Amino acid sequence: MAQSSGFDMSKLSLGSKIVAGAGVLLLLDSFISWQKVCFEFAGITGACGTANMWGGDAGWAGLLAGLLVIALIVWEGLALAGTNLNVGMAASKISSYIGFGVLGFVIIKFLLILTNHVAFGAFIGLLFALGVGYGAWMRFQEPEASGAPPMPGGGNTSL
Repeated sequence: MAQSSGFDMSKLSLGSKIVAGAGVLLLLDSFISWQKVCFEFAGITGACGTANMWGGDAGWAGLLAGLLVIALIVWEGLALAGTNLNVGMAASKISSYIGFGVLGFVIIKFLLILTNHVAFGAFIGLLFALGVGYGAWMRFQEPEASGAPPMPGGGNTSL
C-alpha cells in the first residue's frame, strides 16, 4: 500500500480551511494599494502616491495585522503538518485568538484610513479579514481534543 507524502487537507476542519485560505489571501492583498492619492495641477494629473496595509495612515495597525496573519498561516501550517506543540491550550483556541486579532487590527486600519484616500485594496482586505474572523469563530467553537491536559483545579463541578 503506497503512502502519500505531503499535506493532507482532509485533516483540517472547515474552520481551519477558511482561516488558512482567507489568511493567505489577506496576506497577498496586504501588498496591494490600500491608500492612493494623486496630485493635480491645472487639470493635469501629476504624481500618485500609494500605501499598502503595512504603511500609510495607521501603519501600526496594518503592521500588527500583517504579523498576526503570518503567525496564523504558520500556526495552521504546523497543524496541517501534524506537529504537536504542547502549549497548554487547544490549538483551535490559539488559532481563533490569532484570527480575532487579525480581524480587529484590520478593522482598526480600515476605519482609520476610511476618510483619507482609501483605495480598492482596502475593501478587498476587509472582506478577507472578515473571512478570517468567520473561520476563527468556527475554530473557537470546535471541541477541544480529548488528549488536552486537564485544567488546574480538576474541573469537577459536582459537590
